[in-house]
Formats: sequence, C-alpha cells, structure tokens
Amino acid sequence: MSPVQSAVTAVLTQKFEVSPEYIRPEATLESLDLDSLALAELALALQEELGVPVAEEEAARHSTVGELVATLNAKRA
Repeated sequence: MSPVQSAVTAVLTQKFEVSPEYIRPEATLESLDLDSLALAELALALQEELGVPVAEEEAARHSTVGELVATLNAKRA
C-alpha cells in the first residue's frame, strides 16, 4: 500500500468511521456516505496529512478512492 493510499485509508477510517473493508479503489466517495461537508473536511484532512494542496473538487462525490489516490500520488511526485 502506498503512503498516499495509507493516508487516505487512515483518514477515512479514523475521522469518518468508514469500515476498512469498504475502502476499495472502485468505491466512490458517495458510496462511503460522505456528504458535501464531509468531502470538504476530507480534502482539508488529506492536505494536512500529506502536505499537498487538495481541492474540494478532487474529493468530489463521484470520485473513486482509486482516482483520489492517483491524483494525490501525482501531486506528491
């Protein structure tokens, strides 16, 4: 598991109480029951955790966990 994937999983499980078995690359953030406020909080938490800017639209309801991880990996490269 990449450091970014680990960070995304940690934030989702600890801050949003998402069960780890639901955090799969194909899972959408909407399917994890994250509303618009939660998505804004997710973007901020990931920004703090990873030290890269995360725009709210990058953590949009239709985004998958895999897409979010790929975007954040690219930003860190």
